[in-house]
Amino acid sequence: MGKTTLARVLLHDDSVKAAFDLVMWVCPGATYHKVELVKQILQSAGVQVPDNMKNFAVLQKQLGEAVSRKRFLLVLDNVWNRGNMDEYMWSEVLAPLKFGNPETGSKIMVTTRKKIVATSLNASKHVMLGGLAFADVWSLFTRIAFGNDSVDKHPALHAIGEQLVPKLKGLPLAARVVGGMLKSTRSIREWKKISEMESYDNVNLTLELCYRNLQEHLQPCFAICSIFPKNWRFKRDKLVKIWMALDFIQPADGRKLEDVGKEYFDQLVDGSFFHERKEGHQNYYYIHDLMHDMAENVSRIDCARVENVDEKQISSTVRHLSVTGEAVKHLKGRCHLDRLRTFIILKESSSSLAQLPDDILKELKGVRVLGLDGCGMVDLSDKIGQLIHLRYLALCKTITRLPQSLTKLFLLQTLSIPKRCRLEEFPKDMRNLKYLRHLDMDRASTSKVVGIGELIHLQGSIEFHVKREKGHTLEDLNDMNDLCRKLHIKNLDVVASEQEACKAGLRNKHGLKVLELEWNSTVKSDPSVDADVLEGLEPHPHVEEVRIRRYHGNTPPRWLNMSFRKDSKLCLLKSLYLTNCRKWEVLPPLGQLPCLKVLHLKEMCALKQIGSEFYGVKLIAFPCLTDLEFDDMPLWAEWTKADNTINNVFPKLRKLNLLNCPKLVKVPPFSLSIRKVTVRNTGFVSHMKLSFSSSSKACNAALETCSTSILTDGLLHQQQAEAISVLTLRHCQGVKFEELQGLTSLKKLQISHLDITDEQLGTCLQGLQSLTNLEIDNCSNITSLPHVENPSGLTTLHIRQCSELSSLHSLPNLAALESMSIENCSKLTVESFPTDFSRLGSLKKLNIMCCMELESLPSGFPSSLQVLDLIGCKPALLNQLQLKDGPEWDKVARVPIKRIH
Repeated sequence: MGKTTLARVLLHDDSVKAAFDLVMWVCPGATYHKVELVKQILQSAGVQVPDNMKNFAVLQKQLGEAVSRKRFLLVLDNVWNRGNMDEYMWSEVLAPLKFGNPETGSKIMVTTRKKIVATSLNASKHVMLGGLAFADVWSLFTRIAFGNDSVDKHPALHAIGEQLVPKLKGLPLAARVVGGMLKSTRSIREWKKISEMESYDNVNLTLELCYRNLQEHLQPCFAICSIFPKNWRFKRDKLVKIWMALDFIQPADGRKLEDVGKEYFDQLVDGSFFHERKEGHQNYYYIHDLMHDMAENVSRIDCARVENVDEKQISSTVRHLSVTGEAVKHLKGRCHLDRLRTFIILKESSSSLAQLPDDILKELKGVRVLGLDGCGMVDLSDKIGQLIHLRYLALCKTITRLPQSLTKLFLLQTLSIPKRCRLEEFPKDMRNLKYLRHLDMDRASTSKVVGIGELIHLQGSIEFHVKREKGHTLEDLNDMNDLCRKLHIKNLDVVASEQEACKAGLRNKHGLKVLELEWNSTVKSDPSVDADVLEGLEPHPHVEEVRIRRYHGNTPPRWLNMSFRKDSKLCLLKSLYLTNCRKWEVLPPLGQLPCLKVLHLKEMCALKQIGSEFYGVKLIAFPCLTDLEFDDMPLWAEWTKADNTINNVFPKLRKLNLLNCPKLVKVPPFSLSIRKVTVRNTGFVSHMKLSFSSSSKACNAALETCSTSILTDGLLHQQQAEAISVLTLRHCQGVKFEELQGLTSLKKLQISHLDITDEQLGTCLQGLQSLTNLEIDNCSNITSLPHVENPSGLTTLHIRQCSELSSLHSLPNLAALESMSIENCSKLTVESFPTDFSRLGSLKKLNIMCCMELESLPSGFPSSLQVLDLIGCKPALLNQLQLKDGPEWDKVARVPIKRIH
């Protein structure tokens, strides 16, 4: 009844997030081991754990350190009772959590379908979830069933739905699934048929009804998922490749099987048979527990999962089987291995199968899908070559050698090798795998496959090292027109002419998304030859990203210059990275690329000036660019704005980086759309960071710089300067503080390592009427806080390491001051405080740290003071206060919170 969903809503609540230092989420699933559980908790806490770590004691120690002194929330989602709940195991796993902060209320929350689980874990509070109210289920059902269509347009269906929804008994999953089943039709007859089914009394029957109403080709695609355990993280592309290997995907209109398979998967997601979840940068898909129960039920004839060595005979009708490594050795005599089409060894944290026995391997004669992910083998057996029907082979990360017999798997479509594998070499006859479509492995390792160009059906990404030997020339790439991700070509110094480069056939690779072209930096080459070669490597017009590295030619290729190409532009190019094109003196008109979003230029060593040629001749230059970076351009001195013939430049630019351009002194004004600017080691400023944040009320900016000339030299538009609410001045020379008075929105000013005087500080503060927060750090010329004539709205004041500061007598002018911190100011004494210190009626927090000359406290603290910190000051003073007696203690005794040490 929505246990996991409710738990996730709670975790995303701002008040919950603010209440805990650390939030962890773990799904133990139906089977678990104490080592795996601790590893999952650690990973959720952000601790990196090696895959091969099996030492429980070490993991426990790491967990204790991860939660030490922290207020944490741990969610154990969907915990199962395994028949005999191992209470001792759970107490071992959770033991280190006692190191969390005991004073502030760390919590463990468990979601489970079984009350016995909560009892076994000694839960202090039980929350039973009932079904949703009719109105809520109706809202969910109609949103799924009607989508953007209005319910009111279909009064007949509205009436049928109102009769159907109460039958769902408040279960959100049922509402999603039944709604998903009906959203594709507006037939009254079909809606009545579904509504009048008699299976709604049992939720499992309801879900099975939805399964039976799936299109026939989708049913086996979902049913086979039952061989994976509950809470399994599915990846769409991997599952589609398994479906392909089993002939579950029907060819359609010449489309690629992969595309049809993705469409199948999306239909199952739309029907709520899978649920998407984002974890980090990855998207995974899960099957709800009740859905998984249903999948096991409808697939029990064909599919089985063996997770226990004590399980009985496996039915002779089973064609798709998954087993744990421990159970593999007990399969003989209990299963007709020769009838299997799918055989997958599941991962276990407690142990892994060192080698798949040859007698098992030989019996898998008809297998099409073989998943060895859960093994720990180093060598793949030569007997693998006998599985002549194999189409999908997934290896484990420990593999270091592939046998020559692998190249006899002529029907193989997918070979999956984990990226962490360190294969010594590939079999020499890999070119025999003519039907191979997916070589899923670390891209750099694909360069070791001799004759990879003959695998013409290969998709995905490859790295190709050009050599003057058979199987490694650009011509070998000519027929690889199904590549659909990234092609990285290295060693282009070897290529001698444009004609030779054209033989790679890059213009015919219509599915290629990313092209990277790389020359060697150590090889001396002829610039004119390199220029010809780059011309011949023109990509398909639909390529989305191009990277050119260490190119030695004097000029850009014509295919980057829209002025030369009227017929076939790089119309979909989104990202362009030019690195170490060190002889270019002029950039092509990149502003004419219609879809370009990211442009990074680095190590352009001959470039001195960027002008009108950069923008092109269209009315809008760089219409889609959001990210622009220039880095390591040693001679670049001038960047001028576009001609008046161009109406708009960088209308969508959000991020600008200018890095390591020591001669750059002229830059055009920043675009009004900009949201983040980083400048480092340039001729006009050595350091600057500018960032904008917008809310429904206003746009605010934070500026950190070492030169206030940024505010007056025209780089910022007036509205950008007026939006600055936080200003940090660090290591500035010759600051004209009166110029800061134009910053009408400035609320926080941070001054660090400046030769600022008391008078200059006063001038600054006098004009900043919106200022509420002032931080002064390492300003050795400041001797006293200046007197501000007009009432100041300053609420927070921090002063650190100002060695000459000796007077705070003007503090009573800061009537609104609520928090003050004085740190490492060596001349601060009791005489530094004003005699009427008690007049600061708003002061709530005072922090004095490491002021070693402070021998006594001021006699009158404000009555409003709630928190007093005295840390690292004169030992004699601290000793008196820690005794909680005497005249110094009497001065602070009434302050509610005191931290003295």
